[in-house]
Amino acid sequence: MNERTLEVLEYTRIREKIAGYCMSEEGRAALLERVPSVDPLEINRLKSLGQAWLRSLSGETPPQFRGWPPVKPFLSRIQVEGASLAIDEFYALGLFCDSVLQFRTWAEARVTAISSGRRDSLSKSSSVPKAVAVFTSSASSVPISALSSVDSDLITQASMLPDLSEPRDEIFKIIDKSGEIRDLPELRAIRQNIRRIQTDIEKLVNRYLGDENLKSVLQSSLPTIRDGRQVIALRSSFRSRVKGIVHEVSQSGQTVYIEPEDVVDRNNDLVTEEHRFSREVARILRELTARLSPYYAEILSSLDTMIFLDGIGSGSRWGRDQQCVYAEDADLNADITISPLQLRQGRHPLLGTRAVPIDLVLTPGGRILIITGPNTGGKTVSLKTVALFALLNQSGWPIPAAEPTVFPVFDYIGCDIGDEQSLDQSLSTFSGHMKNIARILDTATEKSLILLDELGSGTDPQEGSAIAMAVLDSLLEKKPIVLVTTHHGILKNYGYTHTACINASVDFDQDTLSPTYRILMGVPGESHALDIAGRNGLNPEIVAQARSYLKEERADVSALIRGLTAKHEELSQFEVEKKKEEEALHEKRRKIDLKELQLRQKELELRESGYKQIGSLLDSSRKQLENLVREIREGEMTREKTLQVKTWLTELEESVASEYDGLLNARAETGEMKKDMEELLRQEPSKTHSSHAGRKGTLSGQGGKANTEYLPALSPGVEVYVGAAKRRGTIVRAAKKGFWIITTDSLKMTVGENEISAVPMNGQAKKVSIEVQTDMGGDEPPAFELKLLGMRYDEAQKVLERQLDLASMKGLKEFSIVHGKGHGVLQEMVQSMLKTYSAVSDYHFARPEDGGTGKTIVTLS
Repeated sequence: MNERTLEVLEYTRIREKIAGYCMSEEGRAALLERVPSVDPLEINRLKSLGQAWLRSLSGETPPQFRGWPPVKPFLSRIQVEGASLAIDEFYALGLFCDSVLQFRTWAEARVTAISSGRRDSLSKSSSVPKAVAVFTSSASSVPISALSSVDSDLITQASMLPDLSEPRDEIFKIIDKSGEIRDLPELRAIRQNIRRIQTDIEKLVNRYLGDENLKSVLQSSLPTIRDGRQVIALRSSFRSRVKGIVHEVSQSGQTVYIEPEDVVDRNNDLVTEEHRFSREVARILRELTARLSPYYAEILSSLDTMIFLDGIGSGSRWGRDQQCVYAEDADLNADITISPLQLRQGRHPLLGTRAVPIDLVLTPGGRILIITGPNTGGKTVSLKTVALFALLNQSGWPIPAAEPTVFPVFDYIGCDIGDEQSLDQSLSTFSGHMKNIARILDTATEKSLILLDELGSGTDPQEGSAIAMAVLDSLLEKKPIVLVTTHHGILKNYGYTHTACINASVDFDQDTLSPTYRILMGVPGESHALDIAGRNGLNPEIVAQARSYLKEERADVSALIRGLTAKHEELSQFEVEKKKEEEALHEKRRKIDLKELQLRQKELELRESGYKQIGSLLDSSRKQLENLVREIREGEMTREKTLQVKTWLTELEESVASEYDGLLNARAETGEMKKDMEELLRQEPSKTHSSHAGRKGTLSGQGGKANTEYLPALSPGVEVYVGAAKRRGTIVRAAKKGFWIITTDSLKMTVGENEISAVPMNGQAKKVSIEVQTDMGGDEPPAFELKLLGMRYDEAQKVLERQLDLASMKGLKEFSIVHGKGHGVLQEMVQSMLKTYSAVSDYHFARPEDGGTGKTIVTLS
């Protein structure tokens, strides 16, 4: 990426804006030297640090990073024997050491806060991740690797800064906070002598100025300073009236400046004392320099790190003000079914509020995008925006766009934008373009980004089109990402005949004859040159004549393009309607399946009721038979009567056993159906519209919990043993692959499948409670600030439970809850739920200025 490319794409202007956010002059100077990198590891490192800084800016404890005066120009002198820094240089160095310590202290405080939150989490749950268990009672013993991946990189950098408290203290023992040398004991006596001599001089001079005999010969009644010595101004004709040294004569010759003899002696004494003071200060500063010499390496490494971090912080602060995001990574050599470049709601940062967000997403396998459309429609701006964002991404900076925006790392970005005409080199516009394109073709690889504006322009249209297609053929062989703008109609057809090419256009409002600056993927655009010419003042007769020539010379391709555009919109509408029908059909099928399951559950309940009745009948019948047998034994007993009784009893038991077996089979079948439904409901968020989110399907159809019997296979509701201690619990639902969410007593935890075992049946079935949760979050995001004010207790409890689940699933690590103060009912409910929710690592009241005890800040692990 040469300097010309950076200038054309206006990268240098954005770099200057970002540099303006630096806290130090040295950080700004270093940032102005930064150029985009082609090393993916270096880019990811810069982006990781920037993301951590940007995240910390919106937290309660943003990075404490303060600027400092320049220190690099004189820093090397502290290691020179006998050298000495000046007072202002020591002051600058002291401020730098103070900035390093402040940033390092911030990092240590972050580690302490996270450590405290982790320990609180440990005390609330026995199933904590192993990485958290390494935290001990000492905050300093917390390894950086145990911190969140978002914070760890930045905190690692800050924690690696050397401790410069000793050199800082050495400096500020000599220099005060205002940058002046302190009143040291070795200087105090000299200063007192100087002040005493100055007082004597003032008394002597005032004696001359107050002498009544000299008032008539004085030109001024005030003392005057010449060459740093106090003198008196006399009329030149009376200079003999005062014996002393003449220091100066006025230009008119009317005034002489005389230092009286007795004042001369005291002025000499003052000069001596001042020299003595200077020598003593020089000695003190020289000794201070020598004491700082051992810290040279630490100060130098700290300076390099602070300059680097100043650049990181400036990019993050700029990104926050511009509402930027960090682009996701993409591999140009990855699966061709994935789009390698995705830009969503991109806004050129130099356009400010005038910027119209653009979406540009390459289709999977597409390598060349041909953009057509009217002049002033935004084609060139779109090219520059994409290329500029690629440069910003490879500089480790955020880009003004929306998520998800995806950019690969390009090894070369070549552009042919603007007029390449050169009078010095005798190049025409077309020659300049060809020279630039030839250089691009020689350099481009399959990992490059190429921008060609108005390809084939500046010469005969037919020859220009031929050259343009030949250039695109060559680029197709090298497989870089290519963005092309053109007005040549033949290139629109070229895009349809090559699978790796994509046609696109900038939208144009036919009613107002003005561009909308939106990019339409998949269809070419018209130039609308005649409409634009007429709107900009060209004589209507000339426009009409041009239309007649156009009809005579060629077929109306515009009609074809309009037809294609209409077909494209019709197809898009058809796809939308088809998707809605599929969603409705899927929802209907889901409801039918749920209804069937509910019916089977009802049937099972009825059969259970019958089984209970039969069991009761069996018990009562057994007692009757026992009484009957006893009576027979007491009376006349025959063998036939005894066999008859036993046969009746056996048949009754077999009937009851058959009913019981049927009941068990029904349970098993219902359990399999339940698991199938859970799998269906688990897949629902990705297959149904987000409007279905928030709806609960239950096994009983009554909106809550349904009772079913224990099944030996692992599924929600099954009772299991957890861990080596065989702690008894119940499966709630499946978590990620190979893990289940289990409740034991009042605790909820996530446990691996290899750590749990089903509770044996032991010939008896036990009723358990199962809740099938169909709400998996959908597209509904968790709230950054959850407001419970005005809600009833039960309503607020449900809303908070859903917020915690959504935050856990969506990865939201921190949010706030506004519950108010009032009677403390909602506050007590919130504190109670947060204390028992296993994913909560820390919660505390907000600062007084941010809501105090009426607002709780929650941090998830």
